[in-house]
Amino acid sequence: MKYCVDKYPMGSWKGQKSPGKYIDGWLYNALELYANKITQDMTFLGIIYSSTLEVGTGKSVLATQIGEAWTEILNKKYNLDIPYSVDNIVWRPKELIEKAFKVPKYSFILLDEWEDSSYWSELSMTLRQFFRKCRQLNLFMIAIIPNWFQLPLSYAVSRSVFAIDVRFNDNLDRGFFYFYNFPAKRMLYVNGKRNHNYKVARSTFHGQFPDGYGVDEADYRKKKYEDMLKYDQENPQKLSKSQIETNKNIEMIRKLEGYNPKWTTQDFAKMFKVSENTIGRWKRGDVGTLPPPGDNYIIRTEKKEMIVDEEGLEDREQEKQKEYEFKEMHGLKDE
Repeated sequence: MKYCVDKYPMGSWKGQKSPGKYIDGWLYNALELYANKITQDMTFLGIIYSSTLEVGTGKSVLATQIGEAWTEILNKKYNLDIPYSVDNIVWRPKELIEKAFKVPKYSFILLDEWEDSSYWSELSMTLRQFFRKCRQLNLFMIAIIPNWFQLPLSYAVSRSVFAIDVRFNDNLDRGFFYFYNFPAKRMLYVNGKRNHNYKVARSTFHGQFPDGYGVDEADYRKKKYEDMLKYDQENPQKLSKSQIETNKNIEMIRKLEGYNPKWTTQDFAKMFKVSENTIGRWKRGDVGTLPPPGDNYIIRTEKKEMIVDEEGLEDREQEKQKEYEFKEMHGLKDE
């Protein structure tokens, strides 16, 4: 069936055959059931995961589509004007409660997948606080988690009303899900947790969902990236002594290139007593790039950006002395 017919008229995307966006009929009926009950002092929690433990199966896509459909159902049913956008999404459990008090009653909130060493302890603590403080807010929430069986029993079974397993098909195509209502997910968790066996219970129903986020994709990716940068800044990674020394060598090379642009990779390899391949990696920035002065040094690697406190490096005066001695050794002078 189709939802958001007015939001997605014909021509909204290539190949569209009728107004609106497709949603599985059984899934839409489940959302209508929760919409009928949420006004009776209810708060609903749903869980989305991948039984294959794979990434990229489309969990966030389906979750945002559910939020879009839910908001339309509530607004039409109760003549409301509840907004829905990327602002309904949080990436860290600790932000869930704060968001719950900002959105209108009956709103949808998505706790998107988040990875960290303290993920499960923070998630459990946040969900416990959420149901203690926010149950009266009558919200509909979905949490995306990496592994269903790692969720504590009190939330996997008692607190949540459904679970959805999002998987690839045999050809690694996205867009397939398996819905477990309360009795089905209870049987799945109780009988399957010991061996992490996802085949011990049949899903209530299964279906497909189309590609395309239920929120503006550009806004979604921008907010997700900003949250990642914020997390990295709040949780800086310490560099090893060898990494610190490597970045000092890179800084020295760049300074020396300013004194004599004609020096080659071979010249630097002889000076620093390393291979030409190592000098090449240093100059390309594969290992790191020179840190700018300031309260923090920002070390960029090929994988991520890391911040290192200035206290973790040698005193700047010692570096200047080392540079001076190096220039004296090679007969260099400051311009």
